[in-house]
Amino acid sequence: MKKFNLVDAVVLIIIAAVVIAVVYRITTSSRNVGGANLLSEEQYMYVELYANQVVPETIDTLQPGDKLVANGKQTTGEIVYVEAEPAAYIGMDNDGNTVLTQHPLWNDLHVIIRDKVNPSEVTLKAGEQEVRVNYTFILKTQQFEGNSKVRSIEFVPVDEADSVDPQTMFGNLSSFAEAE
Repeated sequence: MKKFNLVDAVVLIIIAAVVIAVVYRITTSSRNVGGANLLSEEQYMYVELYANQVVPETIDTLQPGDKLVANGKQTTGEIVYVEAEPAAYIGMDNDGNTVLTQHPLWNDLHVIIRDKVNPSEVTLKAGEQEVRVNYTFILKTQQFEGNSKVRSIEFVPVDEADSVDPQTMFGNLSSFAEAE
């Protein structure tokens, strides 16, 4: 019969510590993306998108409730908020200094989309596209297609989604929020 020695005890303690750490990490939501519990069921993922210098005539084709499309079909992703404002533009003043101003023709577009996801997935997808902050997202509906950037992502439990106000969810969406 083999004796139990100190090395075996240390190895068992290390293995137990690793298992405890992994379980703690998975079940502690405050340490995960958006405070999501990795063992949870599907939640709504709200994604704030920003598209700059969009032709104004195209903006009217985007409406809350529009479904995102991919691969020739509608997806479960949908638009929940759309706001357009004059485009942020870097120009020059009369003294030749660069200034942040508004473009006279184009608009900047703020869109919030949502889709049901399981936050424990390694790759988050909305409208069948990967979503990461600062990632380029092709905002595509039946009538609109344009490039945008992902500004932020938030998760909301499905049973709390009715009480969410997308317009206030991400704070001030304005391009000029810091310039004013």
